[in-house]
Amino acid sequence: MITRLLHQVGIGVLLVMLFSLSLSGQVSKGSISGTVVDPTGAVVPGAEIRAVSAETNQAFTTVSDKAGLFSLQLLPVGTYRVDLSRPGFRKTSLDGIGVTSGVDRSLGAIKLTLGVATDTIEVSTAAPLVNSTEAQISTTFSSQELGTIAGIQENNGLDNLALLLPGVNSPRDQGFSNTNGTGFSVDGLRGRSNDQQIDGQNNNDNSVAGPGVFLSNQEFVESYDIKTGNFGPEYGRNSGSVVNIITKQGTNTFHGALVATEGNSALNALSSTQKRFEGLTKLPRSNNEFSTLALGGPIVKNKLFFFAGFDDQIISQKATYTSGLLTPTPTGLTQLAGCYPGSDTVSALQNYGPYSIKLGNPQPLGTAVKNNLSGATNPNQEDGTCGVEYNGITRTVDNSYHEYDYIGNVSYAGNRDNVNARYLYQTSNQVNNSDNGAAGYVFNVPAKGRALATGWTHKISDHMINEARFNYGYLSVDFGGGTEPPSSQVGTAIGQIIFRDPTLLGYGGATNLPQGRSVTTYQIQDNWSYAKGRHTLKAGVNYSDQQSTN
Repeated sequence: MITRLLHQVGIGVLLVMLFSLSLSGQVSKGSISGTVVDPTGAVVPGAEIRAVSAETNQAFTTVSDKAGLFSLQLLPVGTYRVDLSRPGFRKTSLDGIGVTSGVDRSLGAIKLTLGVATDTIEVSTAAPLVNSTEAQISTTFSSQELGTIAGIQENNGLDNLALLLPGVNSPRDQGFSNTNGTGFSVDGLRGRSNDQQIDGQNNNDNSVAGPGVFLSNQEFVESYDIKTGNFGPEYGRNSGSVVNIITKQGTNTFHGALVATEGNSALNALSSTQKRFEGLTKLPRSNNEFSTLALGGPIVKNKLFFFAGFDDQIISQKATYTSGLLTPTPTGLTQLAGCYPGSDTVSALQNYGPYSIKLGNPQPLGTAVKNNLSGATNPNQEDGTCGVEYNGITRTVDNSYHEYDYIGNVSYAGNRDNVNARYLYQTSNQVNNSDNGAAGYVFNVPAKGRALATGWTHKISDHMINEARFNYGYLSVDFGGGTEPPSSQVGTAIGQIIFRDPTLLGYGGATNLPQGRSVTTYQIQDNWSYAKGRHTLKAGVNYSDQQSTN
């Protein structure tokens, strides 16, 4: 079944700039604003404001208006030095100004000092305790902070960060979605009410919600931004929160990372269940290895930059699937065939039952039970009855997980233009998940994800700027393979067999497996901004065409 979904369509014409659209596209950039005043507190019009990126040395300029106000819109995420100059005043510089996605960094009132313009006054500044220019509640974790939080640097999922915020809790039974490490609930709303983005690009699984591509490697991430309330008009899709993961780009400095972590079952202890009910004396061997290589830097200094990375997570482990429900042992199957020669039911049990599948070396569990079947006779038995040996069953199978991620980013910084392109590719597979594992019915979960994002930001004037973007996303997930067929061969799957006697182990797979889906998404986005005085006018569009095969 093919479903075509068109959503979030603005009314208007998409040109280099958009003037009259009521819905903004999702943003991946931020802004800086403030007021220029003299020593007496009077406003200073006509001051030149110049924000210089510490990473790429690219400069963004504007001038203060007659009320002394200025605003620099659609700035790439990063750290800036802001210089303010005006004839008759000393140049004032503020260093270390952080810009984050979808947030206005207000500098408040900046006081110029009378003097010669060639003199410079350095002013230290800190982030305000209260954001006075926006109502929305935003929190940003920078790449430096990500590297100091336990669990994040071990690739356990970036959404664990959300649980550190007020109003955010574990969803418990209100999750209902994929998770990037953990599910979370904002203000009591269920987990699938959270909107997931990468660089402002849609990253929502249209089937179960949550992220489609699981970007969890902090070495690939410039910042993790989450908005949890009072959303601006560009964030109209979901009611819970907006998570926007901003990926790294190249800078004027070569930078990289080579990281590896490992966990092993030799360091773990047996659980009570494994001791009491599974009869294990030591854990099945498991090993969790995560490694990453990342490198970024200049191709042409101050102009052209690159960033690239690769990581893998390989979990080598075994899973023991055990059931105390009874099934005929290999000896019991021979006894049944003798009692019911030519029986289609017995033949089905021999061909499709728990011992027909040799995966994991199935073995009887505990002491055998012999049942005398009423109404059946066996000439081989002295008393004429049919005695059949039953038992529980256990098997140990490979349950490994392999994931490989690739990222590439190229960006250009010009005098009036910024152009960038980013590509993410992810492939993963977990084998032999339990469908009816004790009976030998297991399935694999192979998945692939791709995310291409391109953007062009053009400065039209000191007060007007426009950003246009094109995004492509692809996701495919299959729940099949192993001893189950892949979803493309669902017609060959074995039906689920359940016995009337509740003490007997059924066979065959679950009724909802195998299954699979693919989702292809095309996005065209545009953001236009005009800042003058105390007013900032914004308009934008986000057009999405989503095609899903299930």
